[in-house]
Amino acid sequence: MERELLAGGRVRRSLSVLLCAAGLVLGPVVVPGGSAPASAATAIEAEHARLGGVGGRLGAALGPERCGLPREGCWRRFERGHVHWSPATGARATWGAVRAAWAAQGWERGPLGYPVGREVCGLRDAGCRQAFEGGVVLWSRPSGAHPTGGAIRAAWLRHGAERGALGYPVSGESCSGGSCRQSFQRGRAEWSRGGGTRVHREIDRAASVHVVVNKRRPLVPADHAPADLEAVEGQQLRSAAAAALRRMQRAAAADGAPFTVVSGYRSHAVQASLYQRYVALYGQAQADLISARPGHSEHQTGLAVDIGDPGGACGLQTCFERTAAGAWARAHAHEHGFVVRYPAGHTATTGYAYEPWHLRWVGEHVARGMVEQDIPTLEHYMGLPPAPSY
Repeated sequence: MERELLAGGRVRRSLSVLLCAAGLVLGPVVVPGGSAPASAATAIEAEHARLGGVGGRLGAALGPERCGLPREGCWRRFERGHVHWSPATGARATWGAVRAAWAAQGWERGPLGYPVGREVCGLRDAGCRQAFEGGVVLWSRPSGAHPTGGAIRAAWLRHGAERGALGYPVSGESCSGGSCRQSFQRGRAEWSRGGGTRVHREIDRAASVHVVVNKRRPLVPADHAPADLEAVEGQQLRSAAAAALRRMQRAAAADGAPFTVVSGYRSHAVQASLYQRYVALYGQAQADLISARPGHSEHQTGLAVDIGDPGGACGLQTCFERTAAGAWARAHAHEHGFVVRYPAGHTATTGYAYEPWHLRWVGEHVARGMVEQDIPTLEHYMGLPPAPSY
């Protein structure tokens, strides 16, 4: 809807409150007839021209510049967005989901204030961001557009921002009783006046489908056992991973590259026995390259599966990559939420030798993001340090 131009004084303020409560005001309140100073008009027109003018990102103007915003600000509406100007911030365009998120926060009168930067895209998972005086609005297709600011934003930045373990924000910040919290794709951050900021990451929680376990990141507790296991060809997986594996089996078979399920969930006791057997056969150094110690195994999460060729060719060997099943998995597993967890050439990061048969379910969003952006390991994707040894 058009922004409302409300007439002055106390009547204007009262009417503004009523219209906002009814959801009728979709933009800042302005002084009627407020004309743009030459500096504002020139800057707004320059920003419009920079974005391609009438044939560009914003399209044609839908009215003149209007002023009377806080701190001597002005704005102009275009077909596909707005340009706002203030003496302190200059002229900045907003559009789309980022603009909608800013509007939901109260435009320039809200905690975000005026935009101070241009929208920047090409972030992780094809995301975008735009900086404002009081924070930043981030957008990605899976998460939507949400603002971050203050102490929670600072904590999120310390954990790698959108390229880290938390990922993008999936909600705005909510506050009550002297504390605030915000949810992210893989966790949440909380702040309180007396306790500061605390971050809760799903990658640290053994029961989470986002958990990351490696030689430096043991499961807690070490004997964790998932509760929602289902059988696929006699091997157990967590329910979400099992459903995805069944879909992947059907797709592989339809493409003429069927595979078998060799191994799924292993308990702490089973993993301990397997690891000790490898130590006895090959010595500890070699065993640590090809088998996880109990409490450090992905198989204990119920989210990892070893697959094989139906004829038994190259079972649990690197030549599996050259079988029809192995080649298909390398090309298509991510479409079903799986990735090759221990890729070739990355032992210094994962701590394990190349295992083309070992797949980890991470969900379609993460799996596609890793493959499409050429991110080789979960450690890289989650912004975690390498884990070459215990």
